[in-house]
Amino acid sequence: MMNPDRSVPTNDLLAANNLPLRERDFIEWMDEIISIRTKVPFVATVSLCALFYAVVLASFLLNRKAVSSVYIILVSVCLVIALFFRYAISRLLGRLRYKQYRLCRNGCCGTTAFYQDHLELKAGNEIIARLSYHDIQKIALTENLIILSFPHLTSCVVRRDGFTEKDFEKVMAQIKREIKGEELQ
Repeated sequence: MMNPDRSVPTNDLLAANNLPLRERDFIEWMDEIISIRTKVPFVATVSLCALFYAVVLASFLLNRKAVSSVYIILVSVCLVIALFFRYAISRLLGRLRYKQYRLCRNGCCGTTAFYQDHLELKAGNEIIARLSYHDIQKIALTENLIILSFPHLTSCVVRRDGFTEKDFEKVMAQIKREIKGEELQ
């Protein structure tokens, strides 16, 4: 059966998710993105700071003034900045993105419809975007979200609790088949 509004058959719909994203979903999303991108620099910064503090402690215990207090302050500031980027920035960006989402949503109910070979983002009855599963670059499964990353910094984020268990498994299996069995990250 064909829908006159579009060229996609209505009977190949796998599942639809119309739960709106919450503020904590945006924070979880930003935390996932930021933690992946900052993992190596964060570990390197904390490790080097720990090594520096060990040298300072050793020189203090040996009664030698080997390190200037300016360096101690500088390294401490670097550590605070690293901790801020790892733990606080995702909360700030998540809140900001949620406020933008609420402004753009304008009370309209959005739906993400999953089909055999693509997904559609809808606002009301209007299709906003069609994204092919073949274009998926990365899939991240968090505690509450499914994050699908596409080219050009495009992401599709849906709540896991918007699916029944059967629908979730069916959608994920179809996406895996369509992207040729690539590993989920």
